[in-house]
Amino acid sequence: MAKYSRSKNDSGIIFGFIILAIGVLLLLRKLGFFFPDWLLSWPMILIAIGAFTLIKHEFKSFFGAIMLALGVYFLFEREFDFDFGIQIYLFPIILIVLGLYLITQKNRENKVLDDIQKQMRSGLKSESSSFSGQPSSESTGSAYSQTEKSTSNFGTSGSTFSDRLNIDAVFSGVNKRVMSKNFSGGKLTAAFGGVDLDLTQADFNGMATLQVDVIFGGMKLIVPPHWDVRVEVSNIAAGVEDKRLSRITEVDPEKVLLIKGTVFFGGLEIKSY
Repeated sequence: MAKYSRSKNDSGIIFGFIILAIGVLLLLRKLGFFFPDWLLSWPMILIAIGAFTLIKHEFKSFFGAIMLALGVYFLFEREFDFDFGIQIYLFPIILIVLGLYLITQKNRENKVLDDIQKQMRSGLKSESSSFSGQPSSESTGSAYSQTEKSTSNFGTSGSTFSDRLNIDAVFSGVNKRVMSKNFSGGKLTAAFGGVDLDLTQADFNGMATLQVDVIFGGMKLIVPPHWDVRVEVSNIAAGVEDKRLSRITEVDPEKVLLIKGTVFFGGLEIKSY
């Protein structure tokens, strides 16, 4: 029997508090209460998005840090007339930081692929040197699985055998096919980019939870038709579409995919074949 697991970081609650705070401020303004105008300025929107993203990703989000920094910069410059002296250099600085981030991500991807290839080669060598082959095969499989589990999915396209996903598409696109037969879910983020995830070759028993965060982007999930897909997503100025075909076969109650998260000015599409 599949059981729900409580998430450590509930995006719906965090985003709900942000919407609640905005609503309270607007109500106080209508009632004649005074508060600074900068609380409802557009830089505060950037700050709210950045803070929300950082909290969701345990302060490990590059996109959240950039949005928070831009919000603070424009807030101090526009509302408090604070001159940082870098206005004419701001756009080049943003391009340089973005370029360094993309280069760093590519280097991390290459390092992960090299580690996986070395692990596979060492496993094949130990297998060839063994008479029975069974112990080395098991060790190879477990070692390869451990390598996959301990790495993030940095590649922009192709297949992955990782049991748990960690995909970030920031100003870019990611297209992945999951081949794992022990899929356990993961985290997907699309910020000013897109993620296409094919789960038709994946399998699992019980419940797998996907945490999705879409901000000014798009995400498409392709799932097997017999999976029990449950969507618990908060969407603001966004669209969440379930385009799965009419089920020909019965739903397997032992394969529950729980989709949680937030879609903000973007789109989430769920399909099956």
